Amino acid sequence: MNQEGRDAFSYLKKQRENEAVGAKMWRKFKEDPLVPTFFGLTCFALVGGLRAMGRGDSMRSNVFMRYRVAAQSCCLVALAYAGYRGRLIVDRDGNRAPGAGGDIQKSGSYKMPPGIPPPPPGK
Repeated sequence: MNQEGRDAFSYLKKQRENEAVGAKMWRKFKEDPLVPTFFGLTCFALVGGLRAMGRGDSMRSNVFMRYRVAAQSCCLVALAYAGYRGRLIVDRDGNRAPGAGGDIQKSGSYKMPPGIPPPPPGK
């Protein structure tokens, strides 16, 4: 609970009540398709590498593990880009900030989610 007596993540619970899990996953995928795509490629490469290792094929296992490292790196870059663009930042109602990114700090109209202190003035 924060100072206002509300749960700091109440906006997430509100979203869950109005939207089915599959619909939310599809909406999130449409908004930012790179992260789940690279995550899926990482899982595919990991499973392929483990299967090859279990069969004793060390060359194929090494190739799959190299693919896994590449896909995992791309996934991290996609996550960082999504955070930079503001796709991971929501307000207390579950909405994205205006402009979805670079202008969040510049505009004074953006409200932080409950429980998160505002940035110091002048920054």
